[in-house]
Amino acid sequence: MMLGLRDKHMIEKIQYMYSKLGDALSKEIYMDRLCYSITHDNRYLEDMIGRTVRNQEEWKGFCQSLIVKAVDSKMYLFGAGVWGTILYNETKKFLQWQGVLDNHPMGKTLGNLSIYSLEQFIDVYDDDAVIIITSYKNSAEMFTQLQEIGISRKQILDAASIIYKLTEGAIYFDLEELNPQKQYEIFVDAGGYDGLTTKGFLNWCNRKGYSYCFEADNTNLLSAEYNLAEDMECCEIVPKAVWSQSCYLSMCMKGNCASAVIKDSGSNNIQRVETVTLDDYLGDKPVTYIKMDVEGAELEVIKGAKNIIMRQHPRLAVSIYHKIEDIWEIPALILEYYPGYQLYLRHYSFSHYDTVLYAIP
Repeated sequence: MMLGLRDKHMIEKIQYMYSKLGDALSKEIYMDRLCYSITHDNRYLEDMIGRTVRNQEEWKGFCQSLIVKAVDSKMYLFGAGVWGTILYNETKKFLQWQGVLDNHPMGKTLGNLSIYSLEQFIDVYDDDAVIIITSYKNSAEMFTQLQEIGISRKQILDAASIIYKLTEGAIYFDLEELNPQKQYEIFVDAGGYDGLTTKGFLNWCNRKGYSYCFEADNTNLLSAEYNLAEDMECCEIVPKAVWSQSCYLSMCMKGNCASAVIKDSGSNNIQRVETVTLDDYLGDKPVTYIKMDVEGAELEVIKGAKNIIMRQHPRLAVSIYHKIEDIWEIPALILEYYPGYQLYLRHYSFSHYDTVLYAIP
């Protein structure tokens, strides 16, 4: 079959982008993502997860410790939320879980496991039980609760810290080539959500920097203001959405990380919000690092940062999983604006989300 000019041009673009990838892992992730975008075959995503988070020594070691514990103990999860579900799904093939503890068990399910309140668990608990904490934010409270009902320290394992270290604790700041290189870093947090990425940035640069945290969802803004209350001398919370034009658009307000600017208003929780381009808002101010996780609007944000990218060449960290075409459109536009970038890809979850493209000048 003869290829048309458009097909040949697309292949050449993909080959060029592939040549700009800085290491073998980036090339493997790129091919996994590209093949998934073309075929929609989930096996490519499973391969990607297998070569990234599941292949980390900390994760493999923790899973082995669970296997060893399970030889002589009954295993329980504490927490039926997102991370409890992750741990269950990742281990159910080689572990027999006895049940789940949860502070609010009503209406929750996790596989076919029984879900107990702490009061109910006291009635079924015996001395050989091991409880795995799965919530990072609530881990200290959960540990105290277990001790208060008589469970010893040696019967409690912390899975949440391991999962956090490999996912939310690593994203945007773990790439070796990204280490702080400036005396004073200027960060743009596009899609600031709860402000914790800005907080991570300040830790990463030892507080020798400043962050512009853009977030338009009202509920998320309250979380960001709370989390950054002690850091306001080092950051500005900007209550606007970031886009390719400075205008007003509709936004689906979900009060979580999934809030997004949309072009139609056929959904619930829609509000009009002010959008800005990074070029308009920041002008000629120096920028050293831009992070973008804006629920599918990344290409538009890049367009609105064209002048900053072309003139200043800041390091970039861009979510590249929201749309099928992201894997070729986003790197192509970045390289069009500045061909001198070296590209890297990393993945930070046990699911399809949180694949990040880094551009290093």
